[in-house]
Amino acid sequence: MTGPTAAIVAAEPVIGMEIDAGELLRNLPGNVTEVLVENRRLHGRSIREIADIVGANARGVFLRALTRMGREVPLGPDTRVYIGDVMTLVGSTGNIARATTQVGHSLNASDRTDIAFLAIGIAAGLLAGLASFKVGAVALTLGGGGGALIAGLVCGWLRSRNPTMGALPPAAQQTLSDLGLGGFIAAIGLGNGLAAWAAIQAHGFLLVGMGVVVTLIPLTVGTLFAYHVLRMNPVVTCGALAGAMTVDAAVTGACDVAESKTPVLGVAVPYAVGNVLLTVLGPIVVAATYTS
Repeated sequence: MTGPTAAIVAAEPVIGMEIDAGELLRNLPGNVTEVLVENRRLHGRSIREIADIVGANARGVFLRALTRMGREVPLGPDTRVYIGDVMTLVGSTGNIARATTQVGHSLNASDRTDIAFLAIGIAAGLLAGLASFKVGAVALTLGGGGGALIAGLVCGWLRSRNPTMGALPPAAQQTLSDLGLGGFIAAIGLGNGLAAWAAIQAHGFLLVGMGVVVTLIPLTVGTLFAYHVLRMNPVVTCGALAGAMTVDAAVTGACDVAESKTPVLGVAVPYAVGNVLLTVLGPIVVAATYTS
């Protein structure tokens, strides 16, 4: 038998006891396919609504997982699906092919990297980072990091619209991410370590206290605003705040404490906006400090 777990468990008194059929299950004809959601009719709708829309085309197909921005989203009848999400569908090859036409495009796993796409994106980002303009006496520029960030967002959007371009195996992506993060931390420490130590010696606990205040006040205000004004779910609020602070470890920690993937529902938009503002406002704050 196949079907929703609750329905199968409820059917046991009528049909009979479940048996261990491991060998049979291993030989069942089936397939597991990741499908990119591109159908605008499905955007913002719940899984229950999508099942009604797709109708008979989804017969024999089961949704195993839903991924958004690389993070798994908790599944339920009321879970919302958006363009750019990735569905993991399970079923026979023919059934999955029929359902895929109603959802979007299947993502074929590949061990090859689209070097041309990535190189053009990086080059465009670095060139954009070289551009600068003045607002009054303040010179504004994205810099290499900011330009690469903007290029990454644009390239990610292009890949979501056309998944055949920009292929990068997950293992290679994780390696680059780890090396980039480690290099970034090392560069910041080597470049600003002496200045930070001098500031601590000059201002002592005042500097530490100001850092605590600057960190806690936005999070506290954001929590109160989300709870009392926006009426957001507190668990989703934790994910949104972690995303706004652009700290992946905080997102993971929120999911661990909640023992659920629910915090991920609030991460996507605050994370993207926070990354852009962090890059753009940094030079403005520094320039304003030196000007004053």
